[in-house]
Amino acid sequence: MSESVKSDCKDPEGHWLHICQLRKQDRQKEVADLMDDPGHTCLNCNAVAKYAKNLCNPSPIIKI
Repeated sequence: MSESVKSDCKDPEGHWLHICQLRKQDRQKEVADLMDDPGHTCLNCNAVAKYAKNLCNPSPIIKI
């Protein structure tokens, strides 16, 4: 992850729970589970997750 993304993380202490960090650790099964039925998207990397706590810069997905 680039330094600019790290500095844009809204929860640096919880970064170890974020999808970008889990991907770096090759924890694909956990990532897939967290991305199931997404309700949030990361404004840094465009990842999606069920919970905002799993993204660096989360924004709710508006479902129509």
